[in-house]
Amino acid sequence: MASNNPKVEYGDWQTNYELACTLCRLLKEQGVRPDVIIEPTCGTGSYILAALEVFGDEVKTIYGIEINAEYLDILRERLSERKNDKVKVELFNQSIFDFDFDKLQIKESENVLLLGNPPWVTNSKLGEMGSLNTPAKSNRKGLKGIDAVTGKSNFDIAEFIICRLLDKFHRRRAVMGFLIKNSVAKNILQEQRKETYQIEQIRQYEIDAQREFNVSVSACFFTAKLGNESDKSAEVYDLYEHKKLQTYGWIDNRFVSNIEEYKTTKIIDGCSQLTWRSGVKHDCSKVMELEKRDDVYYNKLGEKVDIESNMIYPLLKSSDLKGEEIVKSRKYLIVTQKRTSEDTIRIARTHPKTYSYLENHKTYFEQRGSVIYRNRPDYCMFGIGDYSFKKYKIAIAGLSKTTKFSLVMPVEGKTVMVDDTCYLLGFEQEDMARCLLKVLNGQTVQRFIKSLAFSDAKRSINKELLMRIDLIKAATEAHKNCEITDEEHKIVTDYIAEEMRTYCGQSLLF
Repeated sequence: MASNNPKVEYGDWQTNYELACTLCRLLKEQGVRPDVIIEPTCGTGSYILAALEVFGDEVKTIYGIEINAEYLDILRERLSERKNDKVKVELFNQSIFDFDFDKLQIKESENVLLLGNPPWVTNSKLGEMGSLNTPAKSNRKGLKGIDAVTGKSNFDIAEFIICRLLDKFHRRRAVMGFLIKNSVAKNILQEQRKETYQIEQIRQYEIDAQREFNVSVSACFFTAKLGNESDKSAEVYDLYEHKKLQTYGWIDNRFVSNIEEYKTTKIIDGCSQLTWRSGVKHDCSKVMELEKRDDVYYNKLGEKVDIESNMIYPLLKSSDLKGEEIVKSRKYLIVTQKRTSEDTIRIARTHPKTYSYLENHKTYFEQRGSVIYRNRPDYCMFGIGDYSFKKYKIAIAGLSKTTKFSLVMPVEGKTVMVDDTCYLLGFEQEDMARCLLKVLNGQTVQRFIKSLAFSDAKRSINKELLMRIDLIKAATEAHKNCEITDEEHKIVTDYIAEEMRTYCGQSLLF
């Protein structure tokens, strides 16, 4: 079934002519002098017209590829009004995914410019829409197991197109300049560690996508030279003010968002001695998440919920983690398991009112789409374990732009759950939690996190980042900076040492 939303299906956010001219002039200022220009998804042709305006004195041939025949008709009309007899413009009504670049017969001596604005849509989104405008399916990043089926194998169509062009032209005399989402630029640079392609002089010019396209996304004009060296970092500039913002990329085999800042805090880059956990995942908020009004619980369906109270826990989401100490919650959660392997059939015997409520809403659970629930107990959850029930928690929001940590206190005498947009460490001792909170909110850890986190990412804080914080080294740095006392430093280091001894002892038993 084909999509009924062509704007999304074709990534149809057409670049205006003025912006396309600005970007072409930027390339010319960098010394780009193309003989051949290839626009792989040319749409109605703003880049082709801009290229004629800016590079018309030197370019010999411009190739435009576009799957939408109506767009090519518009482009031909626009070209007829700005004819340049010195430049050959050849248009192809084809999909970029199976286009044969060899038929262009570009000479080895010719300088090539790969230019344009490839679609801002993911392969998963196209799959949901039933679109036929997709590349051949493959696990292109070699992901294994759960990563390959729970989202990490998803990729932007723009990334696929650029990688295809790199496959074809990375040994040629070529330059690329693409208007893409920042996440795509970051993914391309991350792949540089493998040295699959040789690209250098990598620059990223930040644009205001809201102003240019009326969309809320972080985007840039990404430029690089192909063919000689393999740079591992990108310089980031503001397109409008022409000032340098930062440099990000690979340093010491680590991928960071700010290389200069990372250099000053890399002493704590290592492996966390304590395991950061994500919060509870259930994917059935209409039934599982509750609000409390006048001591009565209501679900999101507006129904009054009367079940055993010891099955209900206070709940925090990313947006609730504001401030250093959290002492109340606005939502509550029905918790069906103590660990992910626990069979939920026991609820029928131990908590009959809760089981009856779950059974009456079973259809909502059956609609959970994620494959992680297949062949699992009814009403199961993920991100649940002994750590979930610790009395005190240090938590941080994954979806927020803040890098600050919060101490989550018990609410109404109960431990508080955090949802799967948050990350946590659990403790039974309040003094330990408070001491480590000081370390994590100290200047060294905060600057370190900011050197790693990409603020424009959907989830700027994740487990991989948090597990890079060496907590003992971080505590030592906080102690040196007089952010914690001698006693607090001892509390933290003694606790971590004991936890590591306990963990190692348990490991030896199995």
